[in-house]
Amino acid sequence: MENIWIAVPKLILSFFWFGLVFFLLIKFYKPIRNELMPKLTGFKALGIEFSFIKNSIDAALELADKHPKWKVVVPEDARKNVLNRAKEHLDVFRNATILWIDDNPENNLNEWRMFLQLNVKIELAKSTEEALEMLHQRKYDAVISDMARSNENDAGLKVLTKFQKVDETTAVIFYIGTYDPQMGKPLGAFGITNRPDELLHLVLDALERKKY
Repeated sequence: MENIWIAVPKLILSFFWFGLVFFLLIKFYKPIRNELMPKLTGFKALGIEFSFIKNSIDAALELADKHPKWKVVVPEDARKNVLNRAKEHLDVFRNATILWIDDNPENNLNEWRMFLQLNVKIELAKSTEEALEMLHQRKYDAVISDMARSNENDAGLKVLTKFQKVDETTAVIFYIGTYDPQMGKPLGAFGITNRPDELLHLVLDALERKKY
């Protein structure tokens, strides 16, 4: 008999806690579903997304390091710095549109993947004429261009000069095979580099200026 009197209060207490948990779950189900879960999912998605971004950036940096013609060396601290900065500013890259001018786009496949993983849209022009036509048709958040094209060693400069007559605000960044920093950047250009990490920094700088 005594065991029954001991068991009954415990049973009642168990039902009470079960009912309380059930009540709280019903009451706060929608807030949890609508607010907390998307955030948790977003953090998870961000982690997965950035792992692909990191792989693309690493691939671009590795190819640049190994290519004997380009003679590009990217220090390890520079790698870490650009990866951290990209991770901290994913929102700036999102849905930006870049016009990329290059008659040999296959040379930039890793860089393209790098930006695509950052949710940047890329449109390609293979000639000066095509680039100028596209620049007249729509607005871009930034322009990346090679310098030499076909038989013209200064094809990129011609695009820059003509484009600035109709748009002085959109950044034009030169991404070239070989570059001596002592040469400086072309007049009117936002920047020039042959390093993928510096290209990423320059694009981010341009997008931040455009958005903010």
